[in-house]
Amino acid sequence: VQVVSDARRLSDVEWFRDVYGDVVQTVRVVASEETRKRRNWVFVAGVDDTESECGLDQGVAFDWVITNDGDERCLDEQLEPLLQSLRGCL
Repeated sequence: VQVVSDARRLSDVEWFRDVYGDVVQTVRVVASEETRKRRNWVFVAGVDDTESECGLDQGVAFDWVITNDGDERCLDEQLEPLLQSLRGCL
């Protein structure tokens, strides 16, 4: 299992799928804007609206979408099926 922790563009995901095929699993981690603000995120025009920040907001059907809004139990419940899937690949 290899983990790529920071793909930013559709072409990144397409490259991995082209090279590695069906074994590629894509994971998107999301948090609400309110949670992000609590974590001191502030939108910066010209930075947060560029392809390197939002290039995967459309056009990718992620295999897994994990919500990380600070609820540890909820996060664990979402991660467990993903971890089981990865273990099944070993």
